[in-house]
Amino acid sequence: TLFRSAQGKYIAIVSTTVETSEPEKEIEPALELLEPIDQKFVAISDLYESTDDGTESQVFCSRSYDATTHFETTCNDIKDIYKRTSGTDFDFENMKRKQNDVFGEDEQ
Repeated sequence: TLFRSAQGKYIAIVSTTVETSEPEKEIEPALELLEPIDQKFVAISDLYESTDDGTESQVFCSRSYDATTHFETTCNDIKDIYKRTSGTDFDFENMKRKQNDVFGEDEQ
């Protein structure tokens, strides 16, 4: 097992999209559930999004990371950029390895 913290200690992430002028107060209910907290780091980041979808300029930019966990919206953003650059949806079936596939090509 891979450990990222000392035994008996845990690492937790609490995130939100800021809606008030007191962002730390917005996450207080979540932080209370995690008490006692040994160390806390607070970071507030702006979200950026391109004003151009890239089809005219051919400059394709991803959006900023947001408060979702497991990079859900980031994955959706990557699929969106792929579609804008290629004109087609990304086909995950083409990425699956075949039974006899060793180097990325089916040798049958």
